[in-house]
Amino acid sequence: MRRRMFRAQVKASCKAEFVRAIEETGPAWLKRLQGQGIQAFTLFEKDNGLFLYMESADSDDLSCWTWPDRCVALLEAWPGEDGRRRFEVPMLDIFHDGDNELLENLQAGRERRERIGSLARLKPEMYGSYVFYHYAMQEERPNGFNPTYMIGAQEQLLFSYEERPAPGERGGASRRTWPAPIVPDNWHEVMEPHFRPWPGDEQGSKLWVKMNLILSY
Repeated sequence: MRRRMFRAQVKASCKAEFVRAIEETGPAWLKRLQGQGIQAFTLFEKDNGLFLYMESADSDDLSCWTWPDRCVALLEAWPGEDGRRRFEVPMLDIFHDGDNELLENLQAGRERRERIGSLARLKPEMYGSYVFYHYAMQEERPNGFNPTYMIGAQEQLLFSYEERPAPGERGGASRRTWPAPIVPDNWHEVMEPHFRPWPGDEQGSKLWVKMNLILSY
């Protein structure tokens, strides 16, 4: 199984129109995505930002999808590496708690689990440190708390996806060892300086804020 995250942006003053377009074209769009081999799809929004989580058996399925026609005109374009412009940008997988093979065995009961998307802002000068610690966590303590948990990054934004309650058993054998453990016991204390707090302590959390779920299957 392959997992990908994408980020997109609605044009200024077009959010309400975009939401209406998704509400009206969403069912047909989801059916089309399923026909293209995308096995799971979730779309979240915050302000004018859109954040997508997808799963497929084949990585090619996750690079060939398109937005509904009514939505394209409402989205900002992003520059692409090959010079072409798209309306979404892939986010880098910088952490995933569970293995893809494990997730394939945890599909039962998925329709009863809550899908949660959260957003955080990373300090640019702390990017390397954040990735370093999360790679160590991923290797030292796989499946440590929620095998569905994944973090994607694009510029200073971090998008986390998870399903609750966490499925399956927690804990797994370390995939990699070092001369001494890297993951600190005071994990949250070490992580806090990596983030740019949200203004006004939004939703009671100054680091991660929960986004609105628009569409999923």
